[in-house]
Amino acid sequence: IVSDTTKNVKKCRALICAKFPWILNCPDPCHQLNLLAKDLVLGSKTFPKIKAFAITMTILNALTNYFSHSNYGKHHLKHAMKDAEDRRGIAAGGATRFSTFTTHASSVLRCLPFMQQCYQSKDSDEYDSFRRQLKQVGRLLNPIARGLQTLEGQQVTCSDVFFIWIGLAVAFQRAFNNPSEFVGCIQISRSEIIVSAESFFIDHQAESYAAFDRRFYIFMHECTPGMFILSYLLDPSMYNIFEL
Repeated sequence: IVSDTTKNVKKCRALICAKFPWILNCPDPCHQLNLLAKDLVLGSKTFPKIKAFAITMTILNALTNYFSHSNYGKHHLKHAMKDAEDRRGIAAGGATRFSTFTTHASSVLRCLPFMQQCYQSKDSDEYDSFRRQLKQVGRLLNPIARGLQTLEGQQVTCSDVFFIWIGLAVAFQRAFNNPSEFVGCIQISRSEIIVSAESFFIDHQAESYAAFDRRFYIFMHECTPGMFILSYLLDPSMYNIFEL
């Protein structure tokens, strides 16, 4: 039996599985992954947001809202992108869709150079800073979005769910263990020192890991005990991967 993790349906799942123990209690994996992305950029009533990421997403939402409602803005952006290889504009995720944060971030990052052209002919310090911040947040959101797309398939198993969580853990570790891949995200002026991305990213490593650990713990402990890890360990396809 599968449902999201809101209190009423979660309690209902637990009661059904207690009465009929042969029924597996399975929280919705897509819902939990989406909540992980939300924890990183928006926070919740119980856990505070990661402020640096939230500021970036606030600017992102403002840009998305403007170009979604302004015909004037759409016209000038379309004109600026007329010679671009990829001429897609701002993509607005549906209200009922998961991974909306990543959809917005990817489309704004794609259109950002052309937005800057509409504003002024040369890049500004604010533009460079925001672009780098958006890339950094994307290093955490993009793996979650890919995991969500995978889990929306028709033949997904419990083993696949656990495998995706492992992949997310690896992606987070790579993001924080290789901060040199980033360029500095805070620029005071072009002639002054650029604050390294390493210090910025490492400052929020503990908060990001805490969000991941919290959601992983909830997912693994609000189901039939051991169902995901057991499915993973008994999955024949995983043994084929290990042999390769």
